Amino acid sequence: MGLVTLVLTVCLASAPERCREESLQLDTHGSLTQCMFQSAMYIANWSEQHPALRVKKWRCKLPDVDRVI
Repeated sequence: MGLVTLVLTVCLASAPERCREESLQLDTHGSLTQCMFQSAMYIANWSEQHPALRVKKWRCKLPDVDRVI
């Protein structure tokens, strides 16, 4: 299994209607299920580093295999 990406939808704390997506490449190889179980730790760390933003929702996804780098 390849790397898993944690995709966060984050919004400004001061303007909750202004949102965007942030993608975090997880350090571990694993499944989508493992990503969901481990996501709380990654979200907590990310939130500490970005106090002006609030995580509204998140999801895990596998990398795009057809993506040209």
